[in-house]
Amino acid sequence: MNGRCQMSVEDDSMHKREGPKFLTDNERDLIKLIVSLGTKEDLVILVEGRRDEEVLRDLGVRSDIVRTQTFVARADIVDHLAEFRKQVLILTDFDDEGIELDRYFERELTARKVRVLSAERSRIRLLFGDWKCIEEMHGLFKRLDSPEPVKM
Repeated sequence: MNGRCQMSVEDDSMHKREGPKFLTDNERDLIKLIVSLGTKEDLVILVEGRRDEEVLRDLGVRSDIVRTQTFVARADIVDHLAEFRKQVLILTDFDDEGIELDRYFERELTARKVRVLSAERSRIRLLFGDWKCIEEMHGLFKRLDSPEPVKM
């Protein structure tokens, strides 16, 4: 997989691995943090792909979400985010490509005087533990005490 976070519908192996039957304290804290950030009206969340957006919506995130995996150039995404006049949480994956995207967007947005929530990204990274992909949060719905996915 060349270090990328990729999961096909046929081989959903990241979700099949055995884990705890109940949410861990870190997972509970992660859910609380994502949900609290996702209710902010002055926030835009930047993710890589459709599945990342889906898991955030399932957790109840109502904030605007912009995806990097589109046919839009990075510079145009920066322009679009700057037009929102909101804070931005860069929630790209924690693999090499996601880290590179984070650095690029943080540098470009900061240069345009857009507030980037880097401390929140760092906190989410800590709570992620061994996970590297945002879409791995789908695993949070597979525990006995998991929240029900929110359908909007």
